[in-house]
Amino acid sequence: MTDRPLGGSGRPRRLAMSLLLLWTLAVVVSGCGASATASPSASPGPSGTGGNETPLPQPSKWPGPVVLAVIKLAGADGEIAKAGQDFTAAANASDVRALWGAADGLIPVLTDLVPSVDPLEGWDRTRELAGYLRTAYPLMIDGATELRDSITAGDAKGVESGSRKLAAGLNAYAPARSILGSLVQEALLQQRVYNL
Repeated sequence: MTDRPLGGSGRPRRLAMSLLLLWTLAVVVSGCGASATASPSASPGPSGTGGNETPLPQPSKWPGPVVLAVIKLAGADGEIAKAGQDFTAAANASDVRALWGAADGLIPVLTDLVPSVDPLEGWDRTRELAGYLRTAYPLMIDGATELRDSITAGDAKGVESGSRKLAAGLNAYAPARSILGSLVQEALLQQRVYNL
């Protein structure tokens, strides 16, 4: 990133508007609900202490690649939420370098997640989740990339455009986050069934 700030006629006002937009975007992220991440120790275990009790029925097996994908995506949810917090802090401080860093750090995280959407599309229980992610991830990647590159170039219009795309992606991600949260506990149980 260059050392020069976004300067020039009208640019400070436009940057201030972009920072306000980013702050709004960060509020959207923080309002997306509880994190989809969960600890394997939180998985439900069998009931009873033995004796003559009837064991609980085993859940039907998920496709193995779906199990791994759900766990990976849910694990990365915390990183996405942290990026939202980083955007909030940077926007509140009007710290352009921190905005650049938050955008730059988010890009590889999201890019790494895109292939994990593929197995979700082939199974009925996760097809809807895949649809949301197919919309959200590219928007967030494009928005973060444009935001980072525009800050580097001193392009205030690009900062605004990238911020809008990023906000749209985070809005699209909110329902996916909710679905992930409802699937992660069962995915962790499935991981034990498969010994993955």
